[in-house]
Amino acid sequence: MSNAMAVNDSSTAKGLTNKTLALIVSVFSVIEAVVAYFIVINPLFISPVYNNADLNEKGITYIVKLFGKTFASAQEIAENQVILSLSSTILNIVLVYLVITGVPILLSLFFYKGFAFAKSYLTAVFGAKAVIGLVPVLVPFANVRNSMRIFGVVDAVICIVACVYFVYLNSLEYADDMLLTPEQIAGMKKRGIKGGIMFVMMLALVVLESFAMGAYGINWSIFLGWNDQALTQGYILVLLLGVALTAAIMYVRDADWATYFFLAFGGAAALSNLFAVVTKILWIFRTYNPMKALAKQGDADAIEWIGQNGMTTSWWIKTVCLILSFVVAAALAFYSFGIVKGKLGFKFGAEEKKPAVAVLIGAGSVILSFVLTIAAVAMWDRLQYSSFVMGAMDYMYFIVYGGITLFIAFAMMGGYGFTKFGALALYLVVASCNFSSIFVVFNARSSFIAANPGFMGYNYIISGVLFILSVVSCLGIIPMFAVKEVDSYLYNKRYS
Repeated sequence: MSNAMAVNDSSTAKGLTNKTLALIVSVFSVIEAVVAYFIVINPLFISPVYNNADLNEKGITYIVKLFGKTFASAQEIAENQVILSLSSTILNIVLVYLVITGVPILLSLFFYKGFAFAKSYLTAVFGAKAVIGLVPVLVPFANVRNSMRIFGVVDAVICIVACVYFVYLNSLEYADDMLLTPEQIAGMKKRGIKGGIMFVMMLALVVLESFAMGAYGINWSIFLGWNDQALTQGYILVLLLGVALTAAIMYVRDADWATYFFLAFGGAAALSNLFAVVTKILWIFRTYNPMKALAKQGDADAIEWIGQNGMTTSWWIKTVCLILSFVVAAALAFYSFGIVKGKLGFKFGAEEKKPAVAVLIGAGSVILSFVLTIAAVAMWDRLQYSSFVMGAMDYMYFIVYGGITLFIAFAMMGGYGFTKFGALALYLVVASCNFSSIFVVFNARSSFIAANPGFMGYNYIISGVLFILSVVSCLGIIPMFAVKEVDSYLYNKRYS
């Protein structure tokens, strides 16, 4: 049997047989599908067709048929009876089941028959299903019930265990194919443990973030100008979890970029959450305590305000989750930094001085661009809005934008060549947005001066200058491409 077709015997000798494992996967997939129908599919997709909220509210009677009016009786059509079709819903459900149930069963058959690729695809399938299972927990859908969340968590845990097991089988096969020494195999096992720890910490972080979302503020973003972003915030957490799982899996086989991912997003989340905690403490001392004192004196407005903004049990739970999310994020950043700290130094010989300085300038410019952009947008928003109120989406913005920035900077310092083009792509997005903002700010200043004779609009000037500096800082990428020795320096540093 060829290498492309053969399943490594050691993968079964040290664990379950191919036949047993294939049977377990198939049985689990069927049970999962049946339970999912009664807990998720039927309540969310089938029942709403038979209990149409819009038609019920309008008092319109209706009937449901498999193919709608296609096979309706002549009398029903003559009476202009409202007939709802169930076929499109069933077709969508069938397509979903073909993916979430049919694919694992088919892959388990390939695995049983000896196709080596089946292990890799089963790893991906169970990893994806684990992330999907946590969607009801991370995304605040309106119609999600607690039973759906419980089912999602249980299903996710089982799928993560299955994913880890297939990663283990793939690692055994990889070790045999690459003729790894016992020392190399031991190193791969250690990376597997470290990757698992970082993923679990990221999992805890995104779950805590989802529960703490209400503690950040209202579901909008003053930085982005977006309203009603509760679902978007959840989708961001799901995306981060999916990337984290992929990074943890790839880290087992020397994909050290994964550590920089955990370091960057852990650090960005820690800083964002620390800022949120400090802001909340300041709110208590500056706003809540004075209003509470006025309420005790009988002030009617203060009493009403306290009633709307009081520290309820829900408030305390969200605040505790916010504090814990900061602690977990900081722990994740600290743990991952301990793994790569040796790569982030800048010890170099005299012949490497030129490329090392170019890399340092590039990494510094990425971070400087982020800081200047945040400062410029914050200044501009203070001029636009009568009240500068940060929303929950702003903290997600800090985590994502800050995480990408730190990831590029850290990976660049760690010797990864792709960061040159990653920084360039980031600069193209940031510079294009900030360049247009320069004209918007100064046009707004002209309008302000025209409406307020005698005023200079210094805050507008400061905001505009910050936008200009953020664009200029993007030019820090030039040395990365201008110095020819940079690629060799990055390669040597990465593998040193």
